[in-house]
Amino acid sequence: MYTEPLSSAKPGLIVIMVDQSGSMADPYGETNKANFAALAVNRVIGEIIQACSVGDGVKDRCFVAVIGYSSQAEVLFLEKVSELANNQNTMTLKKKISDGAGGIIEVPEILRVFVKPTAEGGTNMTKAFENAHIGASKFIDKNPDSFPPIIINITDGEPNSFINASIAAKKLLQLQSSDGNVILLNAHIASTLAGKIELPSNNEGFRENKFAQFLFENSSILPDMLAQRAKEVGFNAQPNARGFAFNADAETLVNILNFGSLGALR
Repeated sequence: MYTEPLSSAKPGLIVIMVDQSGSMADPYGETNKANFAALAVNRVIGEIIQACSVGDGVKDRCFVAVIGYSSQAEVLFLEKVSELANNQNTMTLKKKISDGAGGIIEVPEILRVFVKPTAEGGTNMTKAFENAHIGASKFIDKNPDSFPPIIINITDGEPNSFINASIAAKKLLQLQSSDGNVILLNAHIASTLAGKIELPSNNEGFRENKFAQFLFENSSILPDMLAQRAKEVGFNAQPNARGFAFNADAETLVNILNFGSLGALR
């Protein structure tokens, strides 16, 4: 299980769900949650394109979808990697790098823009999971022997309905290709890092926290290849670790996107 390599003949599907509710306007480091989440998603999509690039071409080893959700939920796009590579919408950022002599310098970084920051309304996570289910189900019908879809949910707040969101998430987790069940990762970001939790193997220490328990129960146990990739980016992934982080800082969010989306491509 979870051994099928991604290829043009047997592509994969990566779905990123982004909370775009009003609370995403809250501060997060030097920016706000909405800006940082969009930046992180844009950067990882660029890395997915790079991982699928061979010479001057791009192999369609996977499809990428982004679902934005607030009071409603909307599939912002679902495209082949080669189609995403044609995106000409860019922004220039300042990136800090070592100058080779113990100092830090800023250099320009051109980043493709696929997702724009949004923060308004409620948190209809249920509808987002339902949209992910529709997309993953259609993908598996067309690609029954491919590596199963990977879903990454970035959120900063509780769903409008725990019960309905949990039903939708568990239904999503039941989908499977011949290579395994859908993989669902949940990353909760917060302005405070109090009670930070990363890839736990059990619910000790947070079983009384309804929201943390909800995300834990609806996160996949990491298959070996993703657990190994998680270790490579700095996580202490123990046996039966779940793809779940709570009160995650910026580094944790970026690393979850990294191993979650690129793990199956390496």
